[in-house]
Amino acid sequence: MQSLRRLAAELNKPQARWRGDQIRNKIQRWLSGQFLAGLIAYQLHQQDGRWRLQFDFDQAAFDKLLRQRLGRTTLVTNRLDWTAEQVVAAYASQQSVERVFRGLKEGDWLGWGPMYHWTDRKVRIHAFYCMLGISLLQWLHRQAQRAWPDLSMEQLLEELGQIQQFALIYPPQGQKGPPRMAYVLSQQSLVQQALLKTLDLESLHRSTPRG
Repeated sequence: MQSLRRLAAELNKPQARWRGDQIRNKIQRWLSGQFLAGLIAYQLHQQDGRWRLQFDFDQAAFDKLLRQRLGRTTLVTNRLDWTAEQVVAAYASQQSVERVFRGLKEGDWLGWGPMYHWTDRKVRIHAFYCMLGISLLQWLHRQAQRAWPDLSMEQLLEELGQIQQFALIYPPQGQKGPPRMAYVLSQQSLVQQALLKTLDLESLHRSTPRG
């Protein structure tokens, strides 16, 4: 719409020198996008030796487009024995698969590289380790969602990364003996407290050897 407004203003200038085919070609390029030609109507005519451009947005056509086309996806499958719910669920799970490969590629979860292997056997073993790590992360994510249902994988890793254990070293009580040590956890948010309890991370903290 902004481009059409600028063109209409340009045509109104006294020094404008446009041919009708130039104007129509330019407008057709702008309206070549999907659905645009049916949403924007325009009229181009000459008056007093100048080209005049009038256009309007068809709100009724846009409302019809919203009701019938936009926001809808057509799914085609050869799984004739699946119900509609199963087809939709399988399509939705595609995002999970794409997220896994994106995590491997970008290294946000478990990086695929660098891989210092060249033989087929070692490459397959490397791939197995990566997929095993992804499987464990997915299991951990499902467990964590019991504590915080809306927690994404990225948020889970960030929250877990902020839970830290500190070793406090105190001088020995007497003249001899090793220094005394105490282990404490960092201050936790509500999400981190829920994760500690659900994933039983406190047991790891309690099992830390005490000095």
